[in-house]
Amino acid sequence: MVSALSESLNQVLDIAGVRAVALIDLGSGMVVASADEDGASFRTDFSAAAASIAYAARSAIQAHGRGGNLEEIALTTASRLRLAKVLEYSRGEGLLLYLDVDLAQTNMAMASWQIGQLAPGLLGG
Repeated sequence: MVSALSESLNQVLDIAGVRAVALIDLGSGMVVASADEDGASFRTDFSAAAASIAYAARSAIQAHGRGGNLEEIALTTASRLRLAKVLEYSRGEGLLLYLDVDLAQTNMAMASWQIGQLAPGLLGG
């Protein structure tokens, strides 16, 4: 399964502008699996940002009760998009697909759509 997950994450990296991708445990904010364009280990700042966005997702879900149908969180700066898609959620547990995207290399709406197309198959579903 690890190799299938790695292959799936590498498919996400093929989307224009995606610099790094991670699968994050929604409950703990910890990175379960990751890949980046350089093939190097994840940077500390990305892991910290992943934990922060998992916290934001948990807060949004709790604020809207029973999941609130949260699908995606997008944080943008002038040059980057940090995107988190909820893959699974059940009673305080779940998974997020988290991406670091270079906006100079992609269209934000197109990147979100492409990621949405890949996300359902990411976990082998």
